[in-house]
Amino acid sequence: MGKLSSMKASIEALATYKFPRKFETHVISMVDQKLQKRFEELGGNNFFGKILRKDKIAWYGELACICYNSHAKAVFEIHGAIYQKWVALGGTNWGIPNTDESPCWDGVGRYNHFNSDQATIMWSPQSGAQGIWGDIRRRWAELGWERSYLGYPTSDESNFPDGGRVNSFQKGGIYWWSDTGALDLNDVLLHYTGLVCLRETGEVSGADEPYVVMGVVSPFSTGSFRSRTYSSVDSDTSRPDLVEIYRGKPNGLILEITLMENDHGDPEKIRKDLQAALTAAHSAGTAALGFIPVVGGAIAAVVGPLIQKFIPNVASAVNNLLGLGDDKIGSERIVLTGKDLILLARRANNANYKNVVYKFSTNNLRGHNANYKIYFGLVPA
Repeated sequence: MGKLSSMKASIEALATYKFPRKFETHVISMVDQKLQKRFEELGGNNFFGKILRKDKIAWYGELACICYNSHAKAVFEIHGAIYQKWVALGGTNWGIPNTDESPCWDGVGRYNHFNSDQATIMWSPQSGAQGIWGDIRRRWAELGWERSYLGYPTSDESNFPDGGRVNSFQKGGIYWWSDTGALDLNDVLLHYTGLVCLRETGEVSGADEPYVVMGVVSPFSTGSFRSRTYSSVDSDTSRPDLVEIYRGKPNGLILEITLMENDHGDPEKIRKDLQAALTAAHSAGTAALGFIPVVGGAIAAVVGPLIQKFIPNVASAVNNLLGLGDDKIGSERIVLTGKDLILLARRANNANYKNVVYKFSTNNLRGHNANYKIYFGLVPA
C-alpha cells in the first residue's frame, strides 16, 4: 500500500470527535467558518492537497490537516511527517493541537504541541517524527528539550519491562515507572570491581590463587571476561580490581559469575570456551524468537522470554567449565532487569568493603572450604 493510500485508510479509521449533545448548530457553523477561513489563509488545496475527510472539528487533507481547539478558540495546522504521525497515534482521539507546526531552536527540527502543552510530536531529519507526552515529556522539557544531552526523541512513548514506559532519544532514554517517576539516562557501564576472601581454601600449597570468569548476555550481545589470577590470597583479604564487562543500553542482562582456584588449568581457554557457549546460547534464543527489536513495547515483550531461553544454555556452559584442570569454588547467576540497571546506575553512593567499591555483589561463593564474595560497579556511561 502506498503512503497516500495508507494515509487515506488511517484517516477513515479515525473515530470522530465526540461532542456533548448540547453542542449547538450555530456553534458547529462557527467552527466551520473558522476552519474555512484558515484553509484559505494557508493556501487551500495547494497546501492541503485534496481534502479526504471532514468532521466537526477537523479537515483532513492529503498533505495537511486543520483542527479547531475549543480551549484556544483557534484553528491550528499540522502537516508533513508530523501530520502522518498524529494520524497514526489516533488523530483527535490522541490529541488536539494547540500550536501550528513550528521550528525548533536549531532551525532544523519541527514540532506541534497538543492537549494544552501536555503532548508533543517532534521531528528532525535524523530522528523522524515521534510522540512524547506525560511525565516523560515533562522531564525532557526540564532537561532543555532537544538542546539537552539526550537530543531528539527516536521513538514514541512505548512499553518497557517491569511495567514501565520509555522514549528513546539520540543519546539515551527517559524511563518511567509509577514508583520512580521519569528517569533520564544514557547507556550504563558495568564493571567487575574485585573480590573479598572471607576464608581461603586451605590447600596444602598455602594461600589461594583465585580468578573470576564472567559471562554477560544482553538482548543484543554476549561477552566473556576474566580477572587476573590473584596470588597469595589469604583469609580476610581483598583484591580490588576494575574490569569493564558491559557498556550499552539498560535493556536487561544475565551476569554469570564463576570463581576458580588456579591449579593446572588455562584461565584464558576457560574464558574462550565460555564465550563460544554464550554465543551459541544467544543465537539459539534469538532464533527461537525470530527477531530482537531495539526499544519500546516490542522489547518489553521479548526480554523476559529471551532471558528464559538463555538461562539453560548459559547454565550448561558453566557446567562445562568443570574438569579443565582448575577447581570451581562457586558460581552464581544474576539477572538484572532494565529497571535494576537504571536504578543501580543512577544511585549516587557506592558501598565500600575492604577497599572494594561496589553497587552490588554475589552471595557467598563457597567451595573447597573457601568462602568468597565478588563485587560489581554500575554507573551511567
